[in-house]
Amino acid sequence: MVQLAEALAELHRIYRQLADLRDRMERGPKQIKLGDANVKKCETEQQQAKDAFRQAKIGADEKQLQLRQREAKLLDWQGKLMQAQNNREFQILKDQIAADNQANSVLSDEILEALERLDFLQGNIKVAGETLAKTQDELAKIRKRVEEQQQGLEEEFARVTINLKEAEAKLPEDVREDFLRVSKVRGDDAMAAVDGECCGGCYQMLTQQTLELLRQDKLNFCKACGRLIYLVRTEL
Repeated sequence: MVQLAEALAELHRIYRQLADLRDRMERGPKQIKLGDANVKKCETEQQQAKDAFRQAKIGADEKQLQLRQREAKLLDWQGKLMQAQNNREFQILKDQIAADNQANSVLSDEILEALERLDFLQGNIKVAGETLAKTQDELAKIRKRVEEQQQGLEEEFARVTINLKEAEAKLPEDVREDFLRVSKVRGDDAMAAVDGECCGGCYQMLTQQTLELLRQDKLNFCKACGRLIYLVRTEL
């Protein structure tokens, strides 16, 4: 007959194995979810870069249109200058032309700055596009890896679950109900091996009476944390 301590040790190992498999199975979808979030973030940043470029382009186009209109108006002033009827009219037109030339010069500088900014913003769009493509590629690789691993993990989980049922069946009938009740709630945290003379789960010192009961292969719980405790083979 299998000793209780051996059965608990085996069950503890299986529960930890199942917990590890469950964690790995959940990790894959979480990685995909994170990858999706990164892609969406990059898409947003790319769209923001495009919007910034579009707004700047509108502003630059408006300034260029304004300059063309002012240059046409300047030609009109120059035509009128040639037809001035007297010195006063000539001087007024000349002053107006000088003021318009100065304003056009300032506007030309603003247009040059706007075009330089467009080049900068165009670069931002390129960088955002490259970052998005890289992030999408990384997500595709994650999806492929998770899909490849997930089936194997699910098959392994099913196999280990069968091992668990078989191991639970080996428990003495008088302790099986207590074990199932605790393990159903706490899973792999329901058990702890004795570490020296302490509970391996909470590291509280065990009484000599408890240790003696464990040496007799009796079912026992840690009074501090409530875990099922067992002696490993070398301590039996």
